[in-house]
This record gives sequence, C-alpha cells and structure tokens, in this order.
Amino acid sequence: MQLLTQEFVFSNQPRQRLVRHGLFWLAWALFFTLTYGFLPANYLLNEGVAWPIAFLKGFLVSGIDSILFMPAHIFLAYSLMYWVIPRYLLTGRYGWSFINTILLIIATSFLSAVLAKFIVYPIRMMVNGRFSGNTFVFAMMAGMRGATTIGGFAAAIKLVKIWYLKQQAYEQIDKEKLQAELQLLKSQVHPHFLFNTLNNLYALTLHKSDHSPAVVLKLSDLLSYMLYECNASEVPLQKEIAFMRNYIGLEQLRYGDRLDMSITISGNYLDKLIAPLLLIPFLENAFKHGTSEQLEQAWMHIDLSVQGNQLKFKVINSRESNSDTGTHIGGIGLQNVQKRLNLLYPGRHELRIVPEEETFMVALTLELAPTLVTDFLPIKQLAETA
Repeated sequence: MQLLTQEFVFSNQPRQRLVRHGLFWLAWALFFTLTYGFLPANYLLNEGVAWPIAFLKGFLVSGIDSILFMPAHIFLAYSLMYWVIPRYLLTGRYGWSFINTILLIIATSFLSAVLAKFIVYPIRMMVNGRFSGNTFVFAMMAGMRGATTIGGFAAAIKLVKIWYLKQQAYEQIDKEKLQAELQLLKSQVHPHFLFNTLNNLYALTLHKSDHSPAVVLKLSDLLSYMLYECNASEVPLQKEIAFMRNYIGLEQLRYGDRLDMSITISGNYLDKLIAPLLLIPFLENAFKHGTSEQLEQAWMHIDLSVQGNQLKFKVINSRESNSDTGTHIGGIGLQNVQKRLNLLYPGRHELRIVPEEETFMVALTLELAPTLVTDFLPIKQLAETA
C-alpha cells in the first residue's frame, strides 16, 4: 500500500501522472455512461425495441456523449485544480476563489451547450436516430450539472492530496524536531557525565592514590562506549548494564570503605534494547547528592530486574538529614533524563522520585523493545566481567 501511495498516487514522474489522469478520466467516462445510459435506453424500450438492443444502444450513446463532453469537463477540472486552488484558495483569497469558480462553471456550461448543439446532437442523430429538442439554455443547465459534478470531484481529490502532503510534511518536521531535541539532550549527558568523572579522577590524583591508573582505564572504557555505541537510538540493555557497572566500579575506587554498595540484577536482559545513557543519570544523582555530601558512612542500593519486556530500576541512597526534602531532583542530569523519557517512551514509563529526610529513592518502570539474543552473545561476557 505504501509503495502504491508513494510511487503512483503522489509520484511527480510524467509517466505516472499521465497514467493517473488517464485512469481518472476513464473512470469518469464509465460513470457517465452507466449513469446516463438508462435514459436513451428507456426511450427505446418505450418504442418497442427489445431490451438487450435498447440498453446496448443506450449505453453506446451515453458513452459517446461522455467522450464528446469531456473537453468541457477537463476545462473545468484542471482550471480548478491548477489555477483556482493554488492561486486563490491556498493563498487565503477565498472571495476570489468563489468568484472565479462561479465564472468557470458558467463558462463550462456554455462550452457544454456549444458542444451539445454542434457536435453531440448531430452524432446522436447518426447513432440513435433521435434528436434532442433541448434549447440552448437547457443544454447549458445540463452541462452545468455534469461539469460541476466532475469538477467538484476532481477539486476534492486535489485538496485531499494537498492535505495529505501537508500532514506528511508536518510529521516530518515534528520528527526532525524530536530528533534534534533528543540529540541535544544526549549531547548534554556526555559533558555532564565526563565532568563528574574527571572530578573523581582529580580527587584521587590529589591524594596520589594507587587507584588512579585503574580510574583512567575505566574512564577510557566509558568514553569508548559513549563515542562508539551511543550513536544508535537504542543499544542492548546488557551494554548499558556493563557501562553502569564500570561507572559504579569507578565511584567505589573513589569512596573506598566509606561507601556500602549493594547491586542486584535479575531477569533475562540479554534480548532487550534501551535508549543509551538512560540509567546513568540516576546513579550520578545518587553519588553527587547523596554519597559525596555525607561525612560519615554512606550506603546505596541498586536493584534492576527484567520481567518480560518490563524493566524495573530502583536506586535508594542515604543522604544527610539536613538535605532538602522537597522537590530537589538533582540538577541537569535527572532533568534531561525525564525529558528523554517523555520523548522516547511516552505512555511506556513510570518514574517516581521520593525524597525523604535521610534517604532518596528513584524508581523507574519501563517497557523495553526486544531484540535477538544471538546478535549480542559476546556482550554477555562483557557484562559478566565488567
């Protein structure tokens, strides 16, 4: 259906356009023949002509009429489609659209009457042996009826096509706007994360810690993931988990025994996809506004479970009792991830942020997209060894 729509209905290729217009006028000729063919057939039946012959001659006369009147119908249809609609209607000049449409209908009815008097009626006499006694004015009225029918139908098709193309353009604009906003949010995650990580490395180097080389190595792995893996709209969940483990390991090197950390990961996450760098801002927030602000022992619990296509991710961390217990959610990191969730998973996520006097909890429920397990078998080893 999409192939038919794009390569035929909306194609601008001359051949496709000729075929479209040819089919349109063929359909109109058949419609005209079937609609008006019963009238001459009825005359012949009243004169005692057998019904097969009467209907055959009636439809023949009507078919010839449809072809002979077609120049008038073409004049009105194309004048509306390629002159009135683009020049007046689409530019908001509705008064001129109405006036020009009325003038075109009158001109078309006059042209139909001329065709009827000098071409159609003489050919009818040759084929059917009957002469229509219609006056010129009556012929104009009859021509107006037929012309407005086909002209209105053609104009309606043109307007529907214009509306469809505009909708497609608006959807494309919205899609590009969405992608641009997502890229902006993702680009803000990178420097924000790098800033926090370099601060950790700086703190270790000040104390001339033996862990500094390990931090540099983990930082290299993290940057490799961000540079080469995060360009896709979705990444395997196990890669995101491996990235998360590396980040947690880096933070544990920084805080040492002062941080009591527990991590629980359960469920089948080997065949799932997730937007990149979606979970890390929650960890950053916990370390920055929880662990780093505590002078004594700090603790953090991370729980990640996958049931079917549903991911449940929870981070609970301790914090100083005099911390803000209001609506504080941790700055640009969590603000960005909330925006990304609204854009990427509308109606497919639930985010709860619960600040208490001595604890801070973030709970995310997310509907994930599945992928093939066999595509990412090597990554299972990466996740297990990270």
